[in-house]
Amino acid sequence: MKRFMVVIIVICTLYLLTVNLLADEQQDKFQAPESEDFSSLTWSEAFDKLHTKFSREYGFMDWKKIDWPALYNQFKPRINQSQESNDFTAYYLTLREYVHSIPDGHVHMNSLSEIDNRYIGGGFGFSIVKLTDGKIVVIWIDESSEAYTQRMRTGAELVEWNGCPVQAVLNEVSTIFYNNSATDEDSMNQRVRYLTRAPIGTKLSLSFKNLNDEKIIKAKLVAYDDHGESLKKTYPATMVSDGLRELILGVENPQNPPESMVEKKMLDGNIGYLKIWGLLDADLTDSGEIVSTLGLFKVAIEEFNQKKVKGLIIDIRNNVGGLDSMVADMLASFYTEKTFYEYQSCYNVLSGSWEIRPDETREVNPADPGLYIEPDEPFFGGPIVVIINSKCISSGEGLAMGITNLPNGEALGFYGTNGSFGLVGSGAQMPGGIEIRWPYGQSLDKDRQVQIDSRGGIGGVVPSIRIPMTLENALRIAQGEDVELEQAIEFIKNL
Repeated sequence: MKRFMVVIIVICTLYLLTVNLLADEQQDKFQAPESEDFSSLTWSEAFDKLHTKFSREYGFMDWKKIDWPALYNQFKPRINQSQESNDFTAYYLTLREYVHSIPDGHVHMNSLSEIDNRYIGGGFGFSIVKLTDGKIVVIWIDESSEAYTQRMRTGAELVEWNGCPVQAVLNEVSTIFYNNSATDEDSMNQRVRYLTRAPIGTKLSLSFKNLNDEKIIKAKLVAYDDHGESLKKTYPATMVSDGLRELILGVENPQNPPESMVEKKMLDGNIGYLKIWGLLDADLTDSGEIVSTLGLFKVAIEEFNQKKVKGLIIDIRNNVGGLDSMVADMLASFYTEKTFYEYQSCYNVLSGSWEIRPDETREVNPADPGLYIEPDEPFFGGPIVVIINSKCISSGEGLAMGITNLPNGEALGFYGTNGSFGLVGSGAQMPGGIEIRWPYGQSLDKDRQVQIDSRGGIGGVVPSIRIPMTLENALRIAQGEDVELEQAIEFIKNL
């Protein structure tokens, strides 16, 4: 436990850096939002305070066209009703729905598993995926389950769910117990995952067709406690650990957290491989020393140069983000000319407006507050493939953007990145041990327009090499085969 607490403190301290570290002469003119504690108030009073603060500081209210008055009118009566009936579960669920009304992966509310499990604690013994052609198919099945007994097999296509077309049912699936989705693509994938979750004891009438068989089979199932197994048998959980994110969020017994932010190895065909879990420094082995992530990166690039690798694969699936300045410093090894990276536009509590501020880790230059990629050694000029997915968020998305902007860079994956690139830091403590956080700033391009963050369900960095989710690929993924990495290797080998 000591190791986990040390890591969480280090990571959160770095990850939630604010823009307060400015030149002395500017400190009296700018103040970044700070988290506030409303936990001692009534639920109704706390919601009012939360809504006022959230709607004032949230960095993308115009960009995403958030109708704050409508949200207040929708959820305030339900909060009041929860208060009057002293129904904590109703209060918690209302807050989750309220928070999930904002399509932004940086908007976050902590989970209370004892409540969540009442609603999604049960599974039906199988996992599903939506293929590129639109079909919903079974990719994993518990052979001890009633679903298997009633002849369901992997590869089966779902036809009806409780008498309704499965495609129509998907649109009604709630994902409030998962992280906020910023893009339509991720939202759909999460609805597919949570279709198979229900309260324990829920009855299900199901129709499906097994692979290479047009016969419709009907089954009647009951949700049972599978310890969340159906969620673990979907992409990307079967291939990529999410242990670092779980560590940061304080999940009990995180699954396989990495021991280094940067992992390197040589792959078949003289290809260099880098797995980058986050863009921040941390002590992941409880050694008492914080390791430089940028230092590990540079050492790896130098080693790959010495071995004259044919190409480089940078794996940032499930990357938790971190420091934009570190991303710019990593990209410096791939650029030959000074290149603009971003402007950071932050909410100023003193003025009540958004202002472009210099990156807090750089020397203040009022005449040019932009963050730049400045070419540096070691330099790598060969082909680069960055592997991405929807759990690559924040500064991780900036790394993907910087690589795809190179003439020798490609992004590869089944799906695009999260579409959440804002500056995180503000938040509120609510009654009942609930914490809600949101971004208070934007990343802007050279034309001072929002970049990467989603709008209208579209955003993030999209793959320039998109792998189709075919049935074959889906079944291989369910077995733990890394189809994306295989495709990245083949791409570089064939150059």
